[in-house]
Amino acid sequence: MSEIFDFLKKTETHRRQQEQLAGKAPDLRGAEVFSSETRPEGESETAPSVPMEIQIWGSEKFDLTRASREIKNVLEPLTLVGEQFRLLRSRLGILQKQRGIRTILITSAVPEEGKTFIASGLVGIFAQEPGKRVLLIDADLRRPRSGWSFGLNGSSGNTGLSEVLREKQEFHAGLLMATNPEFYFMPSGPLPLNPSELLSSPMLEETIRRAAESFDWVIIDSPPVLPLSDATLISPLCDAVLLVVRGGRTPSKLVLDAINRIGRDKICGVILNRQKYVSSSRYYYQYYYRSSIPGKE
Repeated sequence: MSEIFDFLKKTETHRRQQEQLAGKAPDLRGAEVFSSETRPEGESETAPSVPMEIQIWGSEKFDLTRASREIKNVLEPLTLVGEQFRLLRSRLGILQKQRGIRTILITSAVPEEGKTFIASGLVGIFAQEPGKRVLLIDADLRRPRSGWSFGLNGSSGNTGLSEVLREKQEFHAGLLMATNPEFYFMPSGPLPLNPSELLSSPMLEETIRRAAESFDWVIIDSPPVLPLSDATLISPLCDAVLLVVRGGRTPSKLVLDAINRIGRDKICGVILNRQKYVSSSRYYYQYYYRSSIPGKE
């Protein structure tokens, strides 16, 4: 299971006072920090509306019947992990209203931190909101895993981001559509021999721009920051970055190195994955769950 909760108070008020004195626009320095545990068993008050003339409904469809057990657990109602993802969704929703963020890069300092699980679970939770159009882009052109989380198991290998960046495929043609919940997924596509060079293409900026015009939320799953240059190529094109850290394992120095490499202004939050759960959170969840059932106190 995963628990995602805010344990760091934002310094927004102090920062805004400084920005007003300096005449600067608000930035993302006041990152929120969340925690999770996984186990095997606007520019204005509201975000800009999505242009309705954009048509993407012809995409090939797939369902989540073969998705991983962890992803299914996230999407199930009345699960602790699902509620923690919904809390994260609400935090990001506030940021969207305040700052107009729409495109979020999810990465980690080093491999095996759980970034794909967070990205895949978050897109599903976003998609459960009525009327929201959501897209997940698998921008890991070296070891893509998002498709496996959804049970595609490589069947989408000829469609996706690499083909769009090579201009062999139109943006909307590179999308697959999930049902129940409904969201869109752009797989990595055929793995290129030159991932960094392909991600340096102007087509990447164009692709992210098209995505932001078409969807309420765009989640981008990228490779880790420190061993590769890919995330630092993608992050300047996104509105914000969520950094996934495996609790109790990743040295703090590596986390700070990753934050500095991305840039503190871009970091909107840190997720501690596989962190010990807080027993009080589990107690209150079970209390309210029992209280919602007739005859339970």
